[in-house]
Amino acid sequence: MTSGTRTAEVPVLLPGQRIGVALDRPVPGPVIWLAPEALGGFTPVTATVVPGGVRYHSGNCRALTSRGAAVLFRDATGRITRGEQLPPSSVSCAPGERVLPGGAPGAEVFPYCDLRTE
Repeated sequence: MTSGTRTAEVPVLLPGQRIGVALDRPVPGPVIWLAPEALGGFTPVTATVVPGGVRYHSGNCRALTSRGAAVLFRDATGRITRGEQLPPSSVSCAPGERVLPGGAPGAEVFPYCDLRTE
């Protein structure tokens, strides 16, 4: 997705999955559809803001490649007030659970974890 000179690559979305994008008026770019069997049992990595950081959870058997994350902030009415992008080094796509520093009350974190290893 692109907005002006900023681009965010959203690596893998499964049918029905919701993802945040921290760009103002994003424009979808090229989309590549993968056959379900090409995913090899992949499940999305999730993130939950907890006291002291963000808990990342992956049920995958191998580490995926981090492409960063989108963080959305909402006000008391649920309206998105701002967003930011986290760099890949601040996001865990490793198997199991890891808590990394960051997050804030009311924030939603959407990790971008990719099947590619490059």
